[in-house]
Amino acid sequence: MEENKSRFKLSRANWIFAGIVIGISALIFLRNDGINAYSLGHLLGSIVTVGLIPLIFAFLVWLIRRRKAYAGTYTFNFVLVLMCFGMIKEIGAIRKEKTESMNNMTRSLSEYKEKISNEEDAISAYEEFSSNVDESLSKLIQNSSGNEQEVYRKLQKFVTLNKEQMTNWEKSYDSVMTPRILDFSVLNTPEEYNYQIAVIEHYQNQSEVYKQYFTNRKSLVSELFKNIPKDNQTLKGVVKGINKKDSIQRPVFIPLMDTHISYSRNLIDLLALLKEYDGTWEYQNDELIFENEKMEQRYLAIIQKVAENEDQINELTDKLIEMM
Repeated sequence: MEENKSRFKLSRANWIFAGIVIGISALIFLRNDGINAYSLGHLLGSIVTVGLIPLIFAFLVWLIRRRKAYAGTYTFNFVLVLMCFGMIKEIGAIRKEKTESMNNMTRSLSEYKEKISNEEDAISAYEEFSSNVDESLSKLIQNSSGNEQEVYRKLQKFVTLNKEQMTNWEKSYDSVMTPRILDFSVLNTPEEYNYQIAVIEHYQNQSEVYKQYFTNRKSLVSELFKNIPKDNQTLKGVVKGINKKDSIQRPVFIPLMDTHISYSRNLIDLLALLKEYDGTWEYQNDELIFENEKMEQRYLAIIQKVAENEDQINELTDKLIEMM
């Protein structure tokens, strides 16, 4: 008996099933990436792939089965189902890795906050935190595409800029905290005065630079993400998070930097005073002894300002840590 042969064509069910798969894929992709040239191009490529691969398999099976009726249509649906399971599995794996990356960043922030609270080395703690965040962002970049991927790339650049500013400032502050600075026992040459003043001036300059950077962060964020469509969901989330943190930290961070600047100026004034009256004071048994009463009064006034600066710095730093 001769087998029933037919022309190769897709059934209405094939078209409906393919349309549903493509529609759901389009909805998921465009919702995340927004409507733009890249997303539409990517979507078009996905549509071609979703339709072409099952079609090729269906045609081959139809030929192998000697053009038997429904051989191609069944194969088309079967391959499409397998592709759907594959996509679902891939999406699940990607979402899992993204979630893990997000959790790693949150955990790294908590660890950094704890180390700072315990007064561990600030630079080492921040570099470790930045490294963990950078690694997590790299994984997010690998597991994303299009504008979502570009958001993570720009965010990684933003984190790098923050790290540079923070590290430069922290190093300048640490240099002022070294035992040599304000060690009155070594203040006996013009070169030593100039060295210590230069170290504190660098700290003052870095404090001003850091303050200016923080003040302009919103503009920097806008510039970094300007080429990414504003309707991108990832971008919306990132910008919202940055702006929220900025609005919370700004009322504390700006006064903190202002206090550091005031602190550096008072330290410079202190050294300038000692240099001006060099030879009329001496340092014995961890105590300054003055021959000039006017100088002593000026010294005590500056020391009072320095002490107030230090108290305010400690208070504002604690507040800033709580806001992390």
